[in-house]
Amino acid sequence: MKRERWTESDVLSLPAGEHDYFERKGAGLLEDSGKFLDTVAKACSAFANSGGGSLLLGVEDDGTLTGVDPNKGKEPLRDWLEQKIPGLLDYGLSDFRVHVVEPAIESCIPAGKIVVVIDVGDSALAPHQSRRQKVYFHRVAGRSEHAPHFYLDLLRQRLASPTLEFSLEGIETVNAHQHEGGVFVELNMFFWIRNTGRAAAYRWRLRATEFDTILNSLDELKGRHYFDRSIFPVRSSRKGGISLDNTILPGETRRQELDLGVILRPNKLTKLDVMTELSRMISDLVVTFQLATECSPGVPLDIALGEKADLEKIYVRITECRPELGLPA
Repeated sequence: MKRERWTESDVLSLPAGEHDYFERKGAGLLEDSGKFLDTVAKACSAFANSGGGSLLLGVEDDGTLTGVDPNKGKEPLRDWLEQKIPGLLDYGLSDFRVHVVEPAIESCIPAGKIVVVIDVGDSALAPHQSRRQKVYFHRVAGRSEHAPHFYLDLLRQRLASPTLEFSLEGIETVNAHQHEGGVFVELNMFFWIRNTGRAAAYRWRLRATEFDTILNSLDELKGRHYFDRSIFPVRSSRKGGISLDNTILPGETRRQELDLGVILRPNKLTKLDVMTELSRMISDLVVTFQLATECSPGVPLDIALGEKADLEKIYVRITECRPELGLPA
């Protein structure tokens, strides 16, 4: 969130309206030092507790650059802010930068004025309370509002609990087998697990908890989906391994594989019929996954497998595994 520099074009390119990641304040704010420090404390608390953001000083709500005085008393405003900001919050804020915006050659900033941007990072010490108002703030709907208790609890847990995120990256075909007049296809869904928190994840588990189809036609497909290799209707050819260390350190990413087996029952052994079955059994499937840790059951996430399934590749792999079926290329 913090930048190395801010230019006038950067400021002017910000979208209109109110946003969670930046806030504009006009020149009139600095006329009352007490009110000004209240505003800065409130904004810094909110940004530090909400993933970071930027407070623009000398910019009106409509984006007009009115600028502010470059000095606070006998001291440059930037230096004065750098000294004041750490003491405005509890815990003291250290993850911030104060920028004087670099004016354009043909600048819209009034002569003798400057525009200042205070960048606040996603603080590792959050939650931060405004020392002036004795309140914790967070950003919501483009405004700095009082943070509710549950939000503060979540921030505090970041210091002691891992925060894991996951995404389905692809689906690979492992094998295919003839089974009860149809074809049983072994698939492997692979995910990336990312630890975006500040604590290591020592024990965690990603699993499929339920599933349905986009067309809600699951009833007629019941009993033809399997999410556990141990109950596949045919013996899996895939070798299992035991991971000696599942720890995911902060900032690390780990690959995780989950099983999926489907029974295809095409009307005829033609490419069109097999592809139609693959679409019904895989592309139309919506699976709910949940990533649990030692501290949390995880948030259910619905994923449409069709977005990651390459049916043509799956079909080709079936023809390679079961040439005796005589499927056309």
